[in-house]
Amino acid sequence: MIFSKWWSIPGALAVLLFLVCSTDAQQPRPIDEITNLAENVYLFRHQSHQAIFIVTPAGVIVTDPISPDATAWLKIKIAALTDQPVRYVIYSHHHNDHISGGSVFSETAHFVSQQAARPKILQAADPDIPVPDLTFTDRMTIELGGKQVELIYTGKNHSDNSLVVLLPQNRLLFAVDFIPVETVAYRALPDAYPDDWIESLKQVEQLDFDTLVPGHGKVGTKEHVRLFREYLEALRLAVSEQIRHGATLEEAQHQVRLPKYEPWQSYADWFPENVAGMYRYLSQQAKK
Repeated sequence: MIFSKWWSIPGALAVLLFLVCSTDAQQPRPIDEITNLAENVYLFRHQSHQAIFIVTPAGVIVTDPISPDATAWLKIKIAALTDQPVRYVIYSHHHNDHISGGSVFSETAHFVSQQAARPKILQAADPDIPVPDLTFTDRMTIELGGKQVELIYTGKNHSDNSLVVLLPQNRLLFAVDFIPVETVAYRALPDAYPDDWIESLKQVEQLDFDTLVPGHGKVGTKEHVRLFREYLEALRLAVSEQIRHGATLEEAQHQVRLPKYEPWQSYADWFPENVAGMYRYLSQQAKK
């Protein structure tokens, strides 16, 4: 850049500082990223998805593999941390945007899911998603290399087979898609059970943990479970009042506002869809 002689030095410095800051702000986050959450417990992120893995002296426990690209990278990173193989891959639920790519670990690992996920994964017949060979109904404990991992089903919510992964020693909970942190629910609540969802969150609130790791977005705390439950309850109440007064879907979307949650991520884009999803769900329930 060439500055004319009439530019002041402070003015030139201000422009240079602006250009540097703008360039830094435009730097994209890495596609793949690993963060240490606790001793031998790691968060791995691929684009907007994330999961956790646990390293033990007897092997590695991996949760949602995310995708073939993610696991190809993850396998290399795990090998740099330990010479132990992946012994377990835990599926949070059956949606393939979280559980694809696990085949890279199929020679050494057991694949685990809640019981209701297995037939859906089997039906999908995706070679990148090994069918679970270990399933459970309500609870299952994995003990490996001195590490205890509890898998807990708290009922229907974002799907009918979502589990949570509790690490008691670390007071950490991994839960995917049904407990977003300061973010509204995904779009029009596809494949969801709103009434059961609220009860499911109440069950999670009874678990003993401090750190909440979601499948997307920032890491939170147990308090975020209550906050999201209250959001769903407020959404349900507001939409049910519109239905009770005979409002159409379009009218409900225009009338329902929850200003308390406007600062939450995706409110501007997804809140109208949240209203639509709740409206359709409540209307269907009323016909039963």
